[in-house]
Amino acid sequence: MIKNYFYTAIRYLRQNKVTTLINVLGLSVGISAALIIFMIIRYDSSFDKFEPGRDRIYRVVTDGDGWKNQGVPVPLAEALKQNSSGIEAVAPLFDYNSWNLKVNIPEGSSKPDKLFKKQDDVVFADEGYFKIIPHQWLAGNPSNAFKDPYNLVLTESRGKTYFPDLTPQQMVGKVVTFNDTIRTTVSGIIADLDAKSDFEKKSFISLNTIYLPRLKKDYQTEQWGSTNSSNQVLIKLNPNVRAATINSQIATIFKNFAKNSDSKTKHILQALGDIHINPDFGGTVNPGVILNLTILAVFLLLLGAINFINLSTAHASERGKEIGIRKTLGSGKGQLIAQFLSETFLLTLITAVFSVALVPLLLKVFSGFIPDGLDASYLFSEPSLWLFLLALTILVSLIAGLYPAFIMSSFRPVTVLKNNTTGTVGSAWLRKSLIVSQFIIAQVFVIGVLVVNKQLHFAQAKNMGFRKSAIINFYVPFDFNNPNDKKFVLKQELAAIPEIQAVSLGNQSPAFNGSMSTEVDYKEKGKDMKLQVNSRDGDTSYLSVYHIPLVAGRNITASDTANELLINETLAKQIGFNHPAEAVGHFLQFGNGQIPIVGIMHDFNQASVRTTVAPLIYYSAPKHGYVMHVALQTDPATWNKAIEKMTKSWKSVYPDIDFDYTFLDKTVENFYKADQQLSMLLTWSAGIAILISCLGMLGLVIFMTNRRVKEIGVRKVLGASVKQIVILLAADFAKLLLLAFVIAIPIAWWQMHKWLENFAYHTALSWWVFLIGGLIMIAIALIIVSIRAGKAAMVNPVKSLRTE
Repeated sequence: MIKNYFYTAIRYLRQNKVTTLINVLGLSVGISAALIIFMIIRYDSSFDKFEPGRDRIYRVVTDGDGWKNQGVPVPLAEALKQNSSGIEAVAPLFDYNSWNLKVNIPEGSSKPDKLFKKQDDVVFADEGYFKIIPHQWLAGNPSNAFKDPYNLVLTESRGKTYFPDLTPQQMVGKVVTFNDTIRTTVSGIIADLDAKSDFEKKSFISLNTIYLPRLKKDYQTEQWGSTNSSNQVLIKLNPNVRAATINSQIATIFKNFAKNSDSKTKHILQALGDIHINPDFGGTVNPGVILNLTILAVFLLLLGAINFINLSTAHASERGKEIGIRKTLGSGKGQLIAQFLSETFLLTLITAVFSVALVPLLLKVFSGFIPDGLDASYLFSEPSLWLFLLALTILVSLIAGLYPAFIMSSFRPVTVLKNNTTGTVGSAWLRKSLIVSQFIIAQVFVIGVLVVNKQLHFAQAKNMGFRKSAIINFYVPFDFNNPNDKKFVLKQELAAIPEIQAVSLGNQSPAFNGSMSTEVDYKEKGKDMKLQVNSRDGDTSYLSVYHIPLVAGRNITASDTANELLINETLAKQIGFNHPAEAVGHFLQFGNGQIPIVGIMHDFNQASVRTTVAPLIYYSAPKHGYVMHVALQTDPATWNKAIEKMTKSWKSVYPDIDFDYTFLDKTVENFYKADQQLSMLLTWSAGIAILISCLGMLGLVIFMTNRRVKEIGVRKVLGASVKQIVILLAADFAKLLLLAFVIAIPIAWWQMHKWLENFAYHTALSWWVFLIGGLIMIAIALIIVSIRAGKAAMVNPVKSLRTE
């Protein structure tokens, strides 16, 4: 019997190709979206599942007053080893802080060195890392591979890159030089991880290296007040030791060793399972985004299911006689329900196959939310995805098919065989409710697109308080052996280029994708305030490059060390000055001494408009600068020529390194990359929602016109025009659209208001946004209704009445 059900279902789907195609398109997008969301969740949940005793593995993180950081002060690692109990292993993992890191492999005196540019995943570590993140050792002795400074352990893939013709055993003892300054010797080769981890690295330099005199200052090995996200520490607890116990020990360590630290800043343990999914501490997954994507997939599925229900009921009149004959010949209601559900399941199964084919396309649509390393091939390597697809197919079949199946199976044979097929096709209010629900969802999407784009325009057009146009930033190599290196020669050459207005050397630009914070103390007027502030440093040209005005005082004088400070208006107010100018001449405890405040900078945004202006200090330290800030002439016609000359100057100073630069305004645009991706996703979703909703509306129009064929014919005979009939038929649908619009407004307002609360500075929720959104939806839907109603109105009334 089941075989017969499917044969009948295939025959029905083939006879109704247009309806079948519409339903496949409507359901396939929702199924594809749900499948991709499940792929993302499954992929992200597979990170760091292989470590033995993973429930005892933690990362030490920093939780400050209004800020969080995945890193910790560098000296904490050694302090944990020497001043804590209950810890099985401590694994410092300090990134090699260098942009455009290059590696040289000596080839002997007769050949030039092999050069590898832009090397990544290079860290300083010790044997503790391998006690927590186990690797297979292919060569070398893990017990002494990190014993001496300048020892180097490579993964097999990285070793094959540097030494393609050697075995792992032959690689041991080879020399690898990083940035011409750190000459290391290979002491071990390990296999690449075959599981996913957030702590997978390729090159491991012995941690002892950073404690040498020439590196310890640059890696702040004695600075308890400096927190950098590049400096992470993993620990593994002994069995039965609680995280709270270690948190208390860490607090005691800071109390004993970092006596001037901010009491509001805590250093706590973060469980290994939380690392990948906690964006507050650098996690790559945002649970809120995943939740929103899941809600989106559910809405798209519902739209497709509602669309299927409306089209099924709209075509019910065409199947009335079929159902009547089946019942007359002895078919029971259960058999008819099984028949209709088999049709729905077959259709959904076809849709699921089509959805798999859509996955590569939708991966591009969702590209901003897809984790690195996840592509369409993952679908064929993970069996659970196919089980999910099968379960989803069955669920969608039941959701979309049950209502039409029960309605059509309840037809009365006598009634339908007398051509009155529509008497029991279902409750009109339910069908209208489904249509209203579709348009509410679509309307919310449309308003969401308009609000997100309005906020993006506001954010990108906002005056951030500094010059961001015609500014070029690029990193310069840092020489640990000689900080007074070639970068100063390059700066002089750049300053001599006529197409360049000004040049500054320092650390980061006023706003960048990251944060740089430090601690200062204010101990005057009976106050003893410990403050966490953002910091910038560089030479005296920084303010002129970025057109940052001083509201009081003067600029700092040139110096290699911090002996004068500039602060912003926010910091001046935070330490108690109602008028920022009054702060000039006062002192802040910074570094190793009391530093005078010589000027007050006008406030400027140091990040996106999601955050408020933070307290900030600026001091002189060009010797340790690693970013060049170049202000071009304002005429865009001169920019290409300026860049050509800059490239030539760069190559004359750094011939082995590529010249990579960024325009600051593009960097600022990237602050809103996630919001731009959200806008694209909402635009795509709104388009699909409108399409599916209009298809559903079309189904209801078909149903209504089929019921009113005789009425339309009579009206035409009595003199009604096509225009009058179209208006008559469209009036009911216009009421539904207006109802959907009225209901959608408070929902959209609440959702967009909640979203805008994520921004410290945001646009207003203007009334015209809702009005335009409503007009767009109503206009599109009424055009669809009018076309179908017009077609029905133009039918020859004689033919309609004879058919009836």
